[in-house]
Amino acid sequence: MPQPLQYTLSSTYRGAPMAFYGPGVPLIRNDLVGALREAGVDNFELFDAVLKDPVTGQERHDYKAFNVLGLVAAADMDKSQRAPINLESEMIDVFFDSLVIDASKTQGLLMFRLAQSVDAIIVHERVKQAVEKQGVPGMVFYKPEDWSG
Repeated sequence: MPQPLQYTLSSTYRGAPMAFYGPGVPLIRNDLVGALREAGVDNFELFDAVLKDPVTGQERHDYKAFNVLGLVAAADMDKSQRAPINLESEMIDVFFDSLVIDASKTQGLLMFRLAQSVDAIIVHERVKQAVEKQGVPGMVFYKPEDWSG
């Protein structure tokens, strides 16, 4: 993979939360990486990234491209409540109204993507506490039973 990955900040989001365009690889702030490491998370990859402002030409280097390693089928499908759409799906794109994680299936990982719904990143309570202690802005954590998606 060519590095650094190039991202362009949106010129229409002046003064608003940062928006960017670039490779289809998620970004993570360096302070969040520190919090994950402090919590003991080690199943992720980082790649150099540059975020460029198209108006000023200024570059930001406080983010990395990020990949979570670990796709784990840890949802208890009998106890979780599925949304009434796409009910035939069992993996990748299941929509939940309420999620129950089977802790015996997490393989001891502190963070992983949920195999049944890959847009969900599941984190252990220890990770949540480390991120909150670090004071990383913009992080929102949901209890599994409150998660919908």
